[in-house]
Amino acid sequence: MRKNIKEEIIEATIQLIEEKGSDTDSITISEICSRVKVGVGLVNYHFQTKENLIRQCVQTMIGRVITQTRPLHASLAAMSNEDKLRAMLKSTATFLAANENLSRISIQTDLENDQLQDNTRQTADAYWPIFRAAVPAEMDEREARRRLYMIIFSIQAVFMRRKLYQMETGIDYTDKTQRDKLVDDVVDRALK
Repeated sequence: MRKNIKEEIIEATIQLIEEKGSDTDSITISEICSRVKVGVGLVNYHFQTKENLIRQCVQTMIGRVITQTRPLHASLAAMSNEDKLRAMLKSTATFLAANENLSRISIQTDLENDQLQDNTRQTADAYWPIFRAAVPAEMDEREARRRLYMIIFSIQAVFMRRKLYQMETGIDYTDKTQRDKLVDDVVDRALK
């Protein structure tokens, strides 16, 4: 007897998302059921809708990506704390741009559900040691956390509203050079 059908459904859906390049609209419940060898009713029982299943899978996928920031941080050991912070934020901003659909789902899910351990919180937790080391030691912890969230929320908001941002500011989030400059600007303001 199978022990965790729900987890099998999630993993099969994640595989489909990865195969289809994050085009979640093209994924069908039938495809998922075929992979896991279960009926549609079981998927509906565990997730109610395809959108709920996709959201949970995207949250899991982004959570895994966030966990992978630790090796990136270790690879930047020779840099100053501020340069590590900039490099990691640029990597995150590039990930958002390269994985637009997944990133949108993740950020929107965080905004709609406001859970304490969502991907935004996990991102902040992953960045915290680097950010804390980059700000003056005398800075109060709450102030440092406010500034870290200011950075994260700024990058998320510009990503989510990049067309408006480009129209109003002339900065194109999809252009790596301009995106990197945006990250530098946000970090400069947060570290002042």
